[in-house]
Amino acid sequence: MQGPNPTPMLSGIDALYYFAQSGAFYDRFFESIMEKIEEKKAYFDSLNFAYENSDIIIPINGIDMIYSGAGRDGFQWFGHEFFRAGFKDSEKNPSIHNIRIQLNAVGIYTLGIKSLIEYINSKLLDEVTSGYYPITRIDLNTFVQHDFKYLRKEYILSKKKNHSANISERSSGYELETYYVGKKPFLLRIYNKKAEMKSASEIKREIMLNHFGVNGLDLKGPIFNVEFEMHREYLRQYGIDTIEDALARAEQLFTKACELIRLIDPDTLSASELKANRKRAKTLQIWQEIKEGYSIDAFMQVDTPLEKVEQISSRYSLEDAERSIKRIITRLLVHGNHPTLFYFLDVLQKARDELELRRNAKELHPKYPPESFEEELKALNRDALESLERRLELEMQQTEIGDLYYEELSYHYTAVFNEFVRRGLRRDF
Repeated sequence: MQGPNPTPMLSGIDALYYFAQSGAFYDRFFESIMEKIEEKKAYFDSLNFAYENSDIIIPINGIDMIYSGAGRDGFQWFGHEFFRAGFKDSEKNPSIHNIRIQLNAVGIYTLGIKSLIEYINSKLLDEVTSGYYPITRIDLNTFVQHDFKYLRKEYILSKKKNHSANISERSSGYELETYYVGKKPFLLRIYNKKAEMKSASEIKREIMLNHFGVNGLDLKGPIFNVEFEMHREYLRQYGIDTIEDALARAEQLFTKACELIRLIDPDTLSASELKANRKRAKTLQIWQEIKEGYSIDAFMQVDTPLEKVEQISSRYSLEDAERSIKRIITRLLVHGNHPTLFYFLDVLQKARDELELRRNAKELHPKYPPESFEEELKALNRDALESLERRLELEMQQTEIGDLYYEELSYHYTAVFNEFVRRGLRRDF
């Protein structure tokens, strides 16, 4: 199944999760985060804006983070294009570290894993950690120019009993998409990377294609990912505790993993020999190449200066918005609607007007809260009452019927009308 030339492959680390031990200033840091979340919620409430967690974007040590909500593990989770971060109350579940970090592929392949870790630890977590970073998971992988569509259980030699495969139907027949061996804390995934990228985000697809092209993989040929997922319980068997330990011994870990789960060539034994002792079968040639070829030297040399990392990171929210807008435009075009430049300018202006209207309403609400509004009206003279009436009427004209804010405006407007009636003033409403 393999020619005389070495198979092109690209070694690396696809994901890395770790804890960060909190330091003396952590409690105040966590309190400030929660205060910012509540402030953002209060702001949205004041505008009668129906928000979701993802609408709450707060700065954490100068980095804009998107709130994901509270997890079942007690952590408050935040998303960034390059990583996820979780923080919890230090008094809750004290047996677990207070900070969790999860690096993703987009961040790793955009910035380099060392640069990304430095950015998080020195910028996001500045002065709130003790400098101890226990690793919780690492995914060691090799992208290989080889088609594993033939793979089935007969090729796998392992003590792991858990096997599963995702098979897709193509016009040319059935093709393997993903093959799994084992389960947490140690498992192997072999999957069709090109098929997986079809459902990936546009930015991830672009980054990965660039990564493959720059490093010599043929984008027209098959590309599979051979990936070992290793969790803390497994890593500690080999004395690996911290990020530094895992990175220093990544190649040894990968080699050992290829021995624990070995792909064999069943054609090197007869049917009876296979049944009697499959261990005697020779290692599949491509598996031997993958095992011997794994090296992260080049991968670890990718180093982005911290200043450059900050410039790249500051752009992500606008790029994310652009992708969302493009998806909406695509849906319009698919359904035969072709928006013009004037259409977008009109939508932009309406959005600005609505936001300004909601901001202006904040001046009204503190002065005339619903529970005391009628009492406050009694203290206004006729000119002030008429001015307030005109303002409410104008705002109602610019607000859609059915909107929660419209309902509140209606309440205030009716209260003003009733005040005129109470004073015996004839008004032509």
